[in-house]
Amino acid sequence: MTSSRAGTVRARRLAAVLGAAALVAVTAPAAQVSAAPRAAHRSHAVAATPYMGWNTYYGLGAPTEQQVESVARYLVKSGLSKAGYDIVWLDGGWQADTPRDASGRLVANPERFPSGIPALVDRLHRLGLRVGIYTDAGDYDGGKSCGLGSRGHYRQDARQFADWKVDAVKVDFLCGISEKLDPATAFGEFSAAVAATGRPMLLNLCNPLTDDWGVPHTPAQDAHNSYAFGPRLATSWRTGTDIAFGTPTAGEWADVLRNMDANAQHPEAQSPGHYGDPDYLIPMRTMPDGSYELSQEESTTQLVMWAEMASPLVIGSDPRTLTKPMLAALTNPEILAVDQDPLDIQGVRVATDATGDTYSKVLSGTGKRAVVLLNRSDTAQRRTVTFADTGLGGHVAVRDLRARADRGTHTGSYTVTVPAHGTAFLTLSGTDAAPGTPLGTTSADDPALVADGARLTAFTRGRDGSLRVRSGRDGSWRTGATGLGGPTQGRIKGAPAAYGSAGGRIDVFVRGTDDAAYRRTYDGHRWGRWQRLGGRLASAPSAVRRGSGGGTLFAAAPDGGVLSLGEDGTHSVGAPTGLTVTGRPAAAVDSAGRLHVAVRTNDDAVWERVRDASGTWSAWTSLGGTVGGAPALVATGDSVRLYARAADYTLWQRTYTATGGGAWSDWSKNTAWPSGALDGALGTAAGPGGEVLAVYRSVAGRVRETML
Repeated sequence: MTSSRAGTVRARRLAAVLGAAALVAVTAPAAQVSAAPRAAHRSHAVAATPYMGWNTYYGLGAPTEQQVESVARYLVKSGLSKAGYDIVWLDGGWQADTPRDASGRLVANPERFPSGIPALVDRLHRLGLRVGIYTDAGDYDGGKSCGLGSRGHYRQDARQFADWKVDAVKVDFLCGISEKLDPATAFGEFSAAVAATGRPMLLNLCNPLTDDWGVPHTPAQDAHNSYAFGPRLATSWRTGTDIAFGTPTAGEWADVLRNMDANAQHPEAQSPGHYGDPDYLIPMRTMPDGSYELSQEESTTQLVMWAEMASPLVIGSDPRTLTKPMLAALTNPEILAVDQDPLDIQGVRVATDATGDTYSKVLSGTGKRAVVLLNRSDTAQRRTVTFADTGLGGHVAVRDLRARADRGTHTGSYTVTVPAHGTAFLTLSGTDAAPGTPLGTTSADDPALVADGARLTAFTRGRDGSLRVRSGRDGSWRTGATGLGGPTQGRIKGAPAAYGSAGGRIDVFVRGTDDAAYRRTYDGHRWGRWQRLGGRLASAPSAVRRGSGGGTLFAAAPDGGVLSLGEDGTHSVGAPTGLTVTGRPAAAVDSAGRLHVAVRTNDDAVWERVRDASGTWSAWTSLGGTVGGAPALVATGDSVRLYARAADYTLWQRTYTATGGGAWSDWSKNTAWPSGALDGALGTAAGPGGEVLAVYRSVAGRVRETML
């Protein structure tokens, strides 16, 4: 967008939110960055899969209760609610011109909502629908920037919404922008207020600020970075700016692609109950001249891409105006089944060229993928999916989800003609091509591995949070696992770390539910008790053994840096200037005695800091990359191997050669690992012949062991 259009975006958006004619432009100096509250919004019970519904903003603007009820009845009559679109979400404009009464309680607009919100909620519930409502995280400024604001009233407003029996809350950030608020802090406080009500309510965080607004802001204020805090605070978080104007406007296809591309940047942030939100569906809104803002093909493409990315499906258009073919697409059970797949994995781009993209999404079951062939161009094109790009081999059965028809069994690839601005939406059923041997178990987080000659020991975390250990030899694993529980309430938090030493000893390290570090030791015969090592960890630990000098743990610290815990106490290793650490660090000691610590930072790059044999730390150095997971380090021979999962779920690596002063090779893709084979980070160990052994989580958390 141009800055002039950005100004129009703000004005039209505010008109709908305020329900008023006179507006004042938003200005926002850079926000101050601060840590978000640690309390998490508990939303799994109310959104085990992406939620669906209809929102008033793009279709009605500032609505009336009569309009809302008319659309609600149509959702039921048309079959949309039966298909899953069961939330009626009031956006801005429901509030009175003076949004609070003398006691500070929010008040509905008496002309547009004469019955009041509780009565409307009750009527909508009787239709079998859920109800959402809207507020802003900032202070109400008299209508200059937002129509209402909850700052200073978070607990009061959350309690009021709960008392009204509201099922979902959207928290905007318009007044938050003008006040220079840090979104992580403000949204974190509102999330805690919602959790305190005790009522399960979906929570959607809506910070729309990007460069498209033409407003100066810091990276912490940018919607593209909401992935860093959204998953722990809410059901969903906006991943970009508004997808459209409040009123239908020509040229919105480009903005659909823009929001899709923004949402594709951080698929790793998504998990069951927590979803990136690329904004609402805007199918076939009618413009003043009678033409459509998006064609049916473009509208269906948006639906398909949102389903492929496991995004919330909220219709923004007035559904009463949609054509029967468009309604059929919106209710197509095979398209919706991809969005609602219980694994909640976001589809990722696995191939791209000047014409379009191929996206692949891992589905429940064995050897199943949902694939989109996207044609960005203005003419029909032949598009091909290569099965190896999706992690499938053998004979692959293809089904066309849009046509709801089988397309035969193929090997190697499948080609189809895709319309301009259109998609082919397919399911593929074949053989998973993930490397290695299955251990016959699953893990809820990254596994850890210890190698002692041919004997291997793998540590996993069960779905109940307990630590489990399993042993194997030469690719053959025992069928049973030993439960080690956990140091606090029988559970651990995050992934385990472990190393071995002489005599068959193994030390395993975990983060307890109290955020302290703990150790448990196997002496070659039996496991001892849990020992509390202390510290305050903000991630799971990694562990490295330094010869006979004992071990050191590294973990993310609450301040966004790295802390180390060892026999000499707890120390700060810091973070690269201006950046914070995301996930757990990795550590390894090379053959020259240098200790390497690698981290993923909030710019999605890998950074390294090295302590030499004398104990002197280097400065932080960027190793580059654009990664979608924590790094793994392993020392073998005269080298250190670095592995990291990219944003498309493929595996990339670099190698450090310790001799001759030490130097890193360039990044290279490990072609044996197709997209979707690896979930999270590798658990690595050096093998007896200098090879790298690894355990990892593959599809649906199934653990496999392989050699790299």
